[in-house]
Amino acid sequence: MMKKIMKRSGILAMGLIFSLGAAVGLTACGEEELPAGTNTYTFAAALTDLDDVEGEGWSGGESGVGMIVKDWEDDDKDWKTISGYYVTYLYVEDTALTFEITSDREVDDAKLTVSLSTEGSENATDGTLTLSPDLYTVELNGEALSYKPITFYDIPASAGEVYPFEQYEIGKNLRLKEGKNVVRLISSNHISMGGTTRATAPMVDCIQITTQATLRWEPRNDNLDQFGL
Repeated sequence: MMKKIMKRSGILAMGLIFSLGAAVGLTACGEEELPAGTNTYTFAAALTDLDDVEGEGWSGGESGVGMIVKDWEDDDKDWKTISGYYVTYLYVEDTALTFEITSDREVDDAKLTVSLSTEGSENATDGTLTLSPDLYTVELNGEALSYKPITFYDIPASAGEVYPFEQYEIGKNLRLKEGKNVVRLISSNHISMGGTTRATAPMVDCIQITTQATLRWEPRNDNLDQFGL
């Protein structure tokens, strides 16, 4: 039975997500108490540079900002996101979301978490679909990270139905360089989920990095102009 998603505690920091792409001090990805001086930064997938990103869906393709979907807060769905938006149509091999993040110092304490969901898949087995590093690559500064396989349970049987967004830890004690760091989420397979899809991939809400460093980025806030913000 699909788990209900609680109302996100980070909603009070939504102004920061829109303006900075980072919400400081959220604990939505685990609810653990953070050590003194540690903050969790949220980087919304919808605010990445999508200019050259092209993908496929279940019945045709989409590109750029057309890949962004708004998480409507006034509906009766139970699949709420953290950032308020998510990116889909990532079902083409080598399609990637790129997050360029600046750190004020070098650290080796970073924890990386991703907020993901999925929709119906023809290759689900007994209602489950598993992402593993050989199917879906998470890179930090050009190095593929080894993470525990992510399994979606009781996923919808048909396209268009959305599995609840959940937060998944990719790694901790990761090294960030002083200056620019690049996180990439890559659909690194050619296994169709059905329809016109050409790869297996999740839908992406955001990534979160927990660290004692101060992080900044340059979000593409204009990506959301289509929603009348």
